[in-house]
Amino acid sequence: MSRSQKRPPRLEPRVHATPVATPPTLEALLERAKIAGPAAPGPGPTEFRRNVELLVAGDRRALGEIAPIAGLVAADAWKAVAETFGASPDLVMIEAQRTIAAIRAARERVCDVAATGARIAIATSAPASLVTLHLAFARLAREHGGEVVDLADFGPIRADGRHPRWLRWVGGVAVVSDGDGLCATRDGEVAREWFFALPRPALAIADGPFAEVAWESGVEVVAFAGLDRLALAVAAATARRETGMVVPMRTDRATRAYRVLEELVAGAGAAPTARPSDRETGL
Repeated sequence: MSRSQKRPPRLEPRVHATPVATPPTLEALLERAKIAGPAAPGPGPTEFRRNVELLVAGDRRALGEIAPIAGLVAADAWKAVAETFGASPDLVMIEAQRTIAAIRAARERVCDVAATGARIAIATSAPASLVTLHLAFARLAREHGGEVVDLADFGPIRADGRHPRWLRWVGGVAVVSDGDGLCATRDGEVAREWFFALPRPALAIADGPFAEVAWESGVEVVAFAGLDRLALAVAAATARRETGMVVPMRTDRATRAYRVLEELVAGAGAAPTARPSDRETGL
């Protein structure tokens, strides 16, 4: 028997079709980032219902910088909460599709206002989370011809019981600073100082007390708010005043969690490809 006859038969490798992973949807990316969806942390049902009750009762803690809403009843408050956030007394969550629809509407509105050359003021009370998202809106406004307010430091002022603090503009976004770093704030007086320092804008893009003070001052507002800050959404929905647009989302996540929203602001219409590190860590 020849050597070739002793060899085992040659086996052809089996060819497998490589499965193509389906890209995640925008909703899935937001839920993975925990800025919307059922996994996003937030108040429990009892606390959430209590917050709405306090809002209806005109409690200052629930209202923030929004004035008491005359004639507000619980049914109207819950209707506004459902329309803005998709939440209910028994379902305490922000629907991701509402966040996506709102950020797209906000982008369109900012482009429309900027195209007229109007003045736009931007501020965040949570710079460690939202400064990059606000900067994305600042770039968008400038690209479309808007005048983004960008001032020298204003102060010293007192913020959250501490002094000295300053209002500092970073790329057109106003934040509270201690001179060395950027500080979060929940102080309505700081927001009033900010609005006092501004030339009156046609539009404000803001969150926390900055958004509420601007709205109470009669300025059109694009606001970012979570389930812990319902007053502006309820006030805008019940006041019959078309000057308040709320983008529902968690406002205390790491900046990287908001990448998908920043890409939507920049004009990307489809779901971006998730980065390997994002898939591994869930943002």
